[in-house]
Amino acid sequence: MISGVESETKSTMSMGNIIRRARLLLLMSVFGSIVGCMVKSQNIEQVTPDIRINQIGYLQHAKKQAAIVEPTSNNFSLINSSNEPVFEGVLLETKYWNKSGEKVAIADFSAFNESGTYRIQCGETISHFFEISHTPYLELVKSASKSYYYNRASTSLDPSHSGIYHRGYAHPDTLVYVHASAASSSRPAGTVISTPYGWYDAGDYNKYVVNSGIATYTLISAYQHNSGLFDSLTWNLPESDNQVPDLLDEIMWNVRWMESMQDPEDGGVYHKTTSASFENFVSPSEATGERYVVAKGTAATLDFAAVLAKSSVLFRATHPAYAAQLLEKAEKAWRWASVNSRVPFENPNVAMAGHPAISTGGYGDLDFRDEFFWASTELYLATGRDIYMEGITIDDFQIFRVPSWASVETLGLISLSSARMGVSEKLNKQSSDQLMVIADRLTNDWRTAPYKITLDEFTWGSNSEILNQGMVLINAYRLFGNREFYEAALSGLDYVLGRNATGYCFVTGEGSLSPQKVHHRPSASDGVEAPVPGMLVGGPNPRNVNDDCGRQAYMMSHPARCYLDEECSYSTNEVAINWNAPLVYMSSTLQATYLHDFKL
Repeated sequence: MISGVESETKSTMSMGNIIRRARLLLLMSVFGSIVGCMVKSQNIEQVTPDIRINQIGYLQHAKKQAAIVEPTSNNFSLINSSNEPVFEGVLLETKYWNKSGEKVAIADFSAFNESGTYRIQCGETISHFFEISHTPYLELVKSASKSYYYNRASTSLDPSHSGIYHRGYAHPDTLVYVHASAASSSRPAGTVISTPYGWYDAGDYNKYVVNSGIATYTLISAYQHNSGLFDSLTWNLPESDNQVPDLLDEIMWNVRWMESMQDPEDGGVYHKTTSASFENFVSPSEATGERYVVAKGTAATLDFAAVLAKSSVLFRATHPAYAAQLLEKAEKAWRWASVNSRVPFENPNVAMAGHPAISTGGYGDLDFRDEFFWASTELYLATGRDIYMEGITIDDFQIFRVPSWASVETLGLISLSSARMGVSEKLNKQSSDQLMVIADRLTNDWRTAPYKITLDEFTWGSNSEILNQGMVLINAYRLFGNREFYEAALSGLDYVLGRNATGYCFVTGEGSLSPQKVHHRPSASDGVEAPVPGMLVGGPNPRNVNDDCGRQAYMMSHPARCYLDEECSYSTNEVAINWNAPLVYMSSTLQATYLHDFKL
């Protein structure tokens, strides 16, 4: 499928971000986007992409590592902004990584704990600048979070909140047709309903309940686990002047749309609000095709139930009446799914009853055990009712997987193990132990990987995979206090911010080399050359390149380097709400946990 998210420029930027953007524009003007180029620096050194760093920066008293490709020396130095060496170290063992076709050595400078701006030198090569500080990720948290505002449907984006990325009103979704595939006796085909609000899913202008499910859960968890941090941050939303944290306002924008996707008569939930086919690369206000709600399904209904139950807990303190309404709808969805327990979604691929075939994103699923587990968990935590305990059967799963939109059972584990009350000691231990199993496996991979990362398979959205792995690891750290879990999770953020085989910081507008031509209709049509910051692209993915720009365009035969910064590359350079959510979660949780546990 094709999906996508637009991010947004911050209304105020730190001096560090201004410096990083200036460097990026200078580099791009000289070299374009070719990764392999070199530039002379300070007489003898050469800035090269062969020293792979976290281009945003490192936490002062946490693990700090860079990856050096084909090192010409066994030693490295840390150099300050005056070009003076301040730390020297010996590279760890050089290893060959068959996923990238490279020999890689790790430069570990964790023992150096002075804040400032630095570069790494190995032989005659030198890295770009990076920062060491107690709070390197605060601006990233804000930028990644604000990306959702720039992906809002059913609104205009005013210049006072969006700067150069302003746009006109689009997709009111007050004239949405019930597609023949979704018809019921109370809402026959062609009934007009209203499904406003929500976020554009990814590179397209459609809204999908299943993908909204994991994205919204992850953002809710980011707030619940780091409320002190988010209560102190603001990023210039239209609602920023109210007394509600900005992240809660953003979450509510999407939950309001999800509410509208429930049939009030029977409680079932439509799979998506969509046009019949993907719109062209035009601005949101020019994408005016007819919109439909399409077929109810078990996965969408259970994801809806889980998210609205969790949202009801989230909003009890600030919006008690609204919270009660959300819980009522969640329980109604559960009842529908209990009766309609195996209703898979498939796109209606032929015209029916005068309605067109639908060919937009599928998010199809055939196994609903994970959705039942997650929904029953959230409903039990929201209500305390024993009836939902019947669906919490941890022993039924042979293995718990890293979360994704199609595999949501581990979201239930995270919720159960994070609950401070209302969960039995046995259930809390079972869920915690299962998180430990996943975390141990990932940490073992991290210890031995040449790049010191947990990711070894590269599929669609591989960047979100490593961040979702990190979400499991950091929750295991919160439970058991194993410092290695934190360090392995931190390595995933290092990876997406530049310590990877492509040399890219995969977040737009950040670092010394970041994506410029993302697969995202709002960005492609806004007349602004640079993409708005804060969007995480999908990342290396060799499996779908024949479908977009063509395999010959990628020029890389190794999976970890199969990435292309071109608009056509929806397989590697698209953005999506479920990919940005773990970026928000990990950047905020790693930052907040560090400030609480490690800052000296």
